Amino acid sequence: MSDVDLIIARLKARVPDLGGRVAGAAEFAALAATGKRPQVTPAAHVIPTGIAGKPMQPQVGLYVQKIERLFSVILSLRAADVSASRSLTPAADMIEAIIAAMAGWELGSRIGVMMFQRCNLVDASQGALAYELSFSLSDQLRINPS
Repeated sequence: MSDVDLIIARLKARVPDLGGRVAGAAEFAALAATGKRPQVTPAAHVIPTGIAGKPMQPQVGLYVQKIERLFSVILSLRAADVSASRSLTPAADMIEAIIAAMAGWELGSRIGVMMFQRCNLVDASQGALAYELSFSLSDQLRINPS
């Protein structure tokens, strides 16, 4: 099972207010290509956003390097009113629930635990709010170069 699949399963199990509406990058890309938003919200999409290398650790006969695996959870919510003021409390509650489900979690066979990085409002159009919650997961490359 991929990291994204594990994250999707975790959010479905730990954030019941999402109603099981958690999908991956392909579904998010399909929505983005059409400029549409999820029809039913709240909804979340899990996207692997990259891998960041850290300094290499010299080892005899091995290449060892710490890395950070990066993930984003895009949370979409419909605005309850034109000013979105009634959407702010549900959004804050949902953001907190996602952070609580992810932060400190030991994901599969990875070295470290999931760490919360930031949350940003990335879109407020078409009567919806979209937040990007960024997470990182410490891991390690161990390669035998011979």
